[in-house]
Amino acid sequence: MDKTGNLFNKTVKLFNKGTHNVSDPEIIPDGAAKDSLNFVNKDGKVVLIGGRKSLGSEGVLGTTGGIWKGYKVDGTTVLYCKMGESIMYFDGSDWKDTGITGFSSTEDVTFANYSSLAGAFTFVSGLGGYWKLINAVPESPINIYNASKNFKGYILIDRGRTLLWNRDKDKTGIYGSWIDRQNSTVYTTVTGEAKAASGSGTLAFKAGGATRSCFAVTMTITDTGEVLTDNYLGVLTGNMGSTGTIDYATGAWTCTSTAAGTINYQWEDSTVKGVADFSKSSPRQAGEGFQFPQDEGGDAILKVEVGQDGAYYSLKKESSYRLEIDDDDTNATNEIYSKDMGLPYWRASLSSNKGIVFMNTSNPTNPEMTLLRRNKVSLEIEPVVLFSHFDFNKFDLDECSFGQYDRWILVFCKSKGAENNNRILLCNVDENTVSEIAYTGKTSVQDDNKLYIADSLTLSVYEIFSGFDDLGLPISAYWESKDDLLNTEDLKKIRRLRFKGLIDPDQTVDVFVDIDSGGYQKVGEIRGDGTYVNYNETQAIGSNFIGESQIGGDDITNAYGYYMEIKFNSGKFRKISLKFVPTGIGYFDFNLITFWNILPFEGRIPKSYRTKKI
Repeated sequence: MDKTGNLFNKTVKLFNKGTHNVSDPEIIPDGAAKDSLNFVNKDGKVVLIGGRKSLGSEGVLGTTGGIWKGYKVDGTTVLYCKMGESIMYFDGSDWKDTGITGFSSTEDVTFANYSSLAGAFTFVSGLGGYWKLINAVPESPINIYNASKNFKGYILIDRGRTLLWNRDKDKTGIYGSWIDRQNSTVYTTVTGEAKAASGSGTLAFKAGGATRSCFAVTMTITDTGEVLTDNYLGVLTGNMGSTGTIDYATGAWTCTSTAAGTINYQWEDSTVKGVADFSKSSPRQAGEGFQFPQDEGGDAILKVEVGQDGAYYSLKKESSYRLEIDDDDTNATNEIYSKDMGLPYWRASLSSNKGIVFMNTSNPTNPEMTLLRRNKVSLEIEPVVLFSHFDFNKFDLDECSFGQYDRWILVFCKSKGAENNNRILLCNVDENTVSEIAYTGKTSVQDDNKLYIADSLTLSVYEIFSGFDDLGLPISAYWESKDDLLNTEDLKKIRRLRFKGLIDPDQTVDVFVDIDSGGYQKVGEIRGDGTYVNYNETQAIGSNFIGESQIGGDDITNAYGYYMEIKFNSGKFRKISLKFVPTGIGYFDFNLITFWNILPFEGRIPKSYRTKKI
């Protein structure tokens, strides 16, 4: 510590603490924010978040009910979103209706992916229906609801079996389907079916059952011996130049050869000993469906997640269950796991590679983000409270929803008084940071390094953290530092502030100072066109610069290094706080703050706090 009268400096050059809004702002760590909006910590610096743009056409006011990513057999993705009453898919340029019916405009649905020898599928289920989508032909959905075989509710698929809960007639029961065996038990082979001398037709299997779908189609032209082979993407390719198509859901086919021939294929029915068949024998046999009651407390099962131990954890409002099924599928343990953990909303959890993360609101006055993870010593699954430095009670969590993007867990919630989710909390478990983002959203999905958000106000999907503007407007943001004593309780003065980082030439950032809680006053600007910007120090910034990797394309821009100072004659003070407010459109970050030429004085309290003599 320098003695009174000796100049000294303080530099902060590591910003990896996020926002700390529980403790007194004077004692939070250096580099932490006492409050921030639309800034995020990344790689030791503070970065203005990316922008927002519409994926496809923007929709009217309404409620989205979930967004999902399905896969085709070649690994390409299909995006689905419930918009109003419809389940839509993105065709690369806009949203198209799959044709699924039965869901109300306000209800949520669940999606679940399943891949087998029969193809790549996405199942959609909720209280309004149960459907199978073949991702190669999303425009041809199959209604698989059958009151004698399955139920309507929420689903997940794990290890070849569907787990279902939230039945309208049984809110505390968990159900399991048959385990799909992917063999002749569920697959029927058809050989030599006649192909008429025509360029189109329909395979015969569909007439035997509306819930059937086909796969592995080959077509042989009798006269030439040409064989057309199915690529599992709906395309038939011949070894002599002919081409064709196959709709796996309807059995409709086309072929450029109008000559007669034969067709070989296989078909399955997911409602018969498959992932949509919940029936069982008496007594039940291994691999068949099941039902377990989880009635303790009487509250409904809100969400089922897969734990690191392979067991199924049913999260309720005030308690949770654990269901473990043995390897040979003949015995199970179904028991209360905890009476001190519960969810505010059914989307307020997710299974991650770190364990099950969820918002625990069993004590509604003290919500805690909690991780169910395996203890490295005992191997037991145990709850661990995360982010104790962040006040989740600052937000309305009654429609809280979880997602994941790169290194972050996303928490969709409301600011107090808001009617719809208008905040996203970016939570980095590894670095123990939380950042608050002011974007609306209900659910999310990551595709490659892009993040898509189903909106909470309109029937729209947005790509967020992309580009540098919010739907054409500047991004509204601020970042406030701790109340810094600058290493001494004594009064002090300061002469200069120095900042370092990267900035876009079109960006301007206002810098404010608050002295002893007297209110923020603007003291200067960081300008992207300033003389202190080094245009030889450049970095290409991709449009998704928040994620793990940057992307190319036309959205790359350059940001340039700046190192600047603001002259500042402060008067005597005890503590100081800085605030950054961007006003333009463009990239901005900072990785160094220096309080330069600090001059300490006597150990008196600030003048504004002293007792006035009468």
